[in-house]
Amino acid sequence: MDKINKKIEKVKEILKDKKIAISFSGGADSTLMIHLAKEVCDNPLAITYDNKIMPTNFLNFVKEKVDEVGISHEIIENDFMDIGSFVENNKNRCYVCRNLMYSSIKEIADEKGYDIIVDGTNISDLVENRPGILVNYKYNIQSPFIKAGLESEEIHKYLNHNHINYSKSTTCLGTRVKTNEKITRRKLNRISYCENLIKNTYDIEELRVREENNNVTIETPEIEKLLNINCINNIKYELRSVSYDKIFLNIGIENDNKELAMYKSCETDKSKIMFEKNLPYDLNLEKTFENIKNLGNSRFLEDIGVITLEIQEDSSKKDNALESDNPNIVLFKNGKLVGRNISDVDEAKEILIKILPLIRRSDILE
Repeated sequence: MDKINKKIEKVKEILKDKKIAISFSGGADSTLMIHLAKEVCDNPLAITYDNKIMPTNFLNFVKEKVDEVGISHEIIENDFMDIGSFVENNKNRCYVCRNLMYSSIKEIADEKGYDIIVDGTNISDLVENRPGILVNYKYNIQSPFIKAGLESEEIHKYLNHNHINYSKSTTCLGTRVKTNEKITRRKLNRISYCENLIKNTYDIEELRVREENNNVTIETPEIEKLLNINCINNIKYELRSVSYDKIFLNIGIENDNKELAMYKSCETDKSKIMFEKNLPYDLNLEKTFENIKNLGNSRFLEDIGVITLEIQEDSSKKDNALESDNPNIVLFKNGKLVGRNISDVDEAKEILIKILPLIRRSDILE
């Protein structure tokens, strides 16, 4: 826990004595944020956005949690089912959703005179396909967990170690409908019914029911609770009764435990390591280069679609970013990152923590 506690202290330093508003959903990340803000901030404000299609008991939990922590709370209400760009459910739905949320949260924060808006985005979110993070840049939403280098797994460990409860159902039901299939109230109602039925019947805390082409897939890390024939037959009966054609059980769901990258020994120097990471999106190399060029000796090779970056460990400067003993990183247009000449995994993570927040996607979705 020592490394995690050091990162937590860094978050506190970032927040200390500032008048901040917090985007609060009740999930692990934002729950930790309001706890830390309560310790070190001047009258922090939690702002919750209720889009009217959240899981059952969402609002009850966030209200109870804010009362428990003892900070001010505002709730914004807006029915996303009245918003055509959301209902169409195309590939930019994450951007559409967060844009609606954060524009409203910023308006409330500005009206009430709050200097900074923060959210619980962490460093692990930057290696996932989350175009909504682009909204953070648009509205200058601050993410202290990223600045402190906190990963999702570390946040969960800290919360569990300190017995801080949080909700495991904070994503809206619209995310359960397959991208490019229109979201309807009928779909959301039966998804909600099925999730509540399975959770309550089999005492499952974390569960998703996902719909695609009138078929349904059940996802839970507590899968052992469902693996008996009586349970399976009961679920089949109940879900068929709401007109699903086929019912699937995804046995590959795991709790958050993702490394930032894959690490291995360098071929040319076994005392050092290299890392590889394939981001699930293409890079806007021009904007990324502008952000990272001050980290070291860098080049933007537009004709072949790469950026090279040598991170200087001494005062020497080399003409070729790939002919040095210093750590060097190559960023490819297709989202692949490769790092070489790195001392150990800790140094690799430090480098990734510096680089990931500066990367920009190519699919900016306005």
